[in-house]
Amino acid sequence: MVKASDRSAIDAVRPTRVVVLVDASPDALHALDMAADLARRHRVPLLAVSVEEPDRVRSAAFSFAREIGAVSGSIRPIDEARWSRHRQSAPASIRRAIERAAEARNVAWELVVLRGRLVDEVLALSEPGDFLMLGRVGWSMRLGRRLGRTTLALAREAVGTVHICSAAPLRDRGRIAVLVEDFDSAEAMLTAAAGLASAMALDLVVFLAPAVGDARSLETWASVIENFGSRWRLRKLSSMGTGEILRTLAEEGAVELVAGRGGAWLSSPAAARLLAHWRMPVLIVPGGPDE
Repeated sequence: MVKASDRSAIDAVRPTRVVVLVDASPDALHALDMAADLARRHRVPLLAVSVEEPDRVRSAAFSFAREIGAVSGSIRPIDEARWSRHRQSAPASIRRAIERAAEARNVAWELVVLRGRLVDEVLALSEPGDFLMLGRVGWSMRLGRRLGRTTLALAREAVGTVHICSAAPLRDRGRIAVLVEDFDSAEAMLTAAAGLASAMALDLVVFLAPAVGDARSLETWASVIENFGSRWRLRKLSSMGTGEILRTLAEEGAVELVAGRGGAWLSSPAAARLLAHWRMPVLIVPGGPDE
């Protein structure tokens, strides 16, 4: 088993700036390390973003508010005094974590602490060349979530490339899976996926959505994929349902999924269900001709 931070696979996508959302959760701190590594290798600045959301602060004061123990799974009332102390100390601890990560890699960095709705604030300062690094789940891990709502929203709405990662150890062998929904977006996703496969010395498996698989012959798709140089195989999906894609990912031993923002799948409930259940990294690339 290897950690995602031990790999240089995401170097296949070349950013002009690396942006990472930071809180005290394990996934977010892991994303910080990966972001600092990527910024160092591409010699680009690191922008760390921490947001204090008014809704989150207010909700902790409700008498019915509860949290779920990240380890025990027990449901308990929120200790408002403890939560307030943690909230006050968090900015300092986050800054120290960013300083350690950036200075160890000699990376230029900046921390921006915003107050407002996290998704809106991050989108407002995003640029097309940004590579946005996100942990799978942050503070909402205590609510029992396996995928943060912020992570899902930014994966769907950000203008640049988004990498969803986890602190959990990953398999070191398998295939890079790429989900192709239409011919126009195929080049962007195949380019990113082939770069990942090459960087990780892994094979590529291309999942064709039913509509796109029916529109062009498998021979046509094979001639397109051959241009990307990686060892590959082709799978035509019978549906875009969560169960079908999860089953095919398992059969192929996929260790990472590449999907596009230009198609319909990422905005669907099926995508939210799959991303919540599948624990491997996911790379979201601007996939449509207008992006």
